Amino acid sequence: MKKFFMTLAVAATAFMATTANAQTTEQFTDKLAISLNNEAQDPVDATVELEHKADGTSTFMLKDFTFGIFEVGDVIVEGIKGVKNGDATTYDFEGTAKLPSDKAVAEALGHQIPLTLHSVVEGGKLYAEIALLVDMGEKLKVDCVFGKKSETAINGVVAGKTAPAAVFNATGARQNGLQKGLNIVRTTDGKTVKVLK
Repeated sequence: MKKFFMTLAVAATAFMATTANAQTTEQFTDKLAISLNNEAQDPVDATVELEHKADGTSTFMLKDFTFGIFEVGDVIVEGIKGVKNGDATTYDFEGTAKLPSDKAVAEALGHQIPLTLHSVVEGGKLYAEIALLVDMGEKLKVDCVFGKKSETAINGVVAGKTAPAAVFNATGARQNGLQKGLNIVRTTDGKTVKVLK
C-alpha cells in the first residue's frame, strides 16, 4: 500500500511539473505584403507561429521569411508580453530578433536583426506590422504587413492610454486623424506605430 501511495505521489508531482511548464502554440497562415525600400513586392503566403510560455511571455516567429531574392529563414522575437483589449491581444516589440537559420543572409547578419513589431490577435486571426533594417553593405528597409487589420485592432491604437498624440501620413505630413492608407501614429505614451486603415 505504501508503494502505491509513493507511485501516486510521483505521478502527481510529474503531472504538476508538466502543467506548470505547459505552453501553447497558435499558427496563422495569411498573405504577407512586403515593401523593400518603399517599393511594394507581390504579396506571398506566409506563416506566423505565436508560442505562449508558462511565464506569461510569448515568442513570435515569422517562418521561412524571404524578401526579394534574399532567403532569411525564421525570424524570432522572444519574451514579448501580450496586452488584452477586449477580445484582442496586442503584442509590441522593438529590439533585436534572432535569425537562427544557416541561410547566407542570416549568417551575414550575425543571426540577428533590428526589428519593430506591432501585432494583434483577434477572432483566431493575426495582423502584424513588421519593420526590419537589413544592413548588407547598403541599408535595406523592409516593411511587412501580415494579414488584415480588424476594426478592433485599429481602435486599439486609438483608444485608452495609447491614444494618438499625433497622426502623420507616409510622407510625414501631419493629419487630423486616421486617414485611409498608411498612418504613422505617435501615441501619448511616446511610442510610434504604423496603422494601415
